[in-house]
Amino acid sequence: MVEINLLPQQERRSTQPDAWRYAALALLPLTAALILIPELIVGSRLGALHREQDRLNGEIAALTPAKQEYDRLLGTQRTLEEVTAVAGQLRDAKTYWTNDLAAFSSQLPSGGGVAITSMNVKALDAGALADLQKSGVYTGKNVVREFDLSGTASSQQSVVNFLNAYENSPNFAVNFRSLQQEGDTGRYTFAASVGLVGQPAPQAPGAAGAAAQAAPAAPTTPQAASTAGGSNVR
Repeated sequence: MVEINLLPQQERRSTQPDAWRYAALALLPLTAALILIPELIVGSRLGALHREQDRLNGEIAALTPAKQEYDRLLGTQRTLEEVTAVAGQLRDAKTYWTNDLAAFSSQLPSGGGVAITSMNVKALDAGALADLQKSGVYTGKNVVREFDLSGTASSQQSVVNFLNAYENSPNFAVNFRSLQQEGDTGRYTFAASVGLVGQPAPQAPGAAGAAAQAAPAAPTTPQAASTAGGSNVR
């Protein structure tokens, strides 16, 4: 078949393919490649991240029972530590009342002349001790318990001898309160507190002079009383 172009010569060139058309056709694959290649790379990375996420989720699921057991054991440890701390506090605060009374009784002077009518034993904490020491009572001694006493005596000297037996012992201290004569009977009534000295507790830095915490151990047997004097009656 023969094609005959009947257009004038000046218009025939416009009907022939130009070079830019060939270039446009050549750019189509390149443009498609520039679009698809990044998409493929991103898709590959996303797939790898999804696979890594699945792997980590599997490890988390596998470790969950171990983590729960760890949390349970940690909670048990904290509970036991709290119970142990309470037990330690109770142990440290334990008071050996029978030993205290035995120590007090063994320190009684042999001269007689004094009858104790009432006795009240109480613990003395560091704050109360510090307040007493500021007023000059129990100075230099770590008193941990007090025997609040009231009684009668045949003479002032009997009260002096009784209180000095404790004041002159390193294991005791005395807080004299009152002494009154009972009319014309020649007898006296008195009130005093005898402090039981415990082992000194270590002081915090910068707290020199403050009262130490009382040690819970039972006191040792007091030493023999020194020679009685009259300086404790005020």
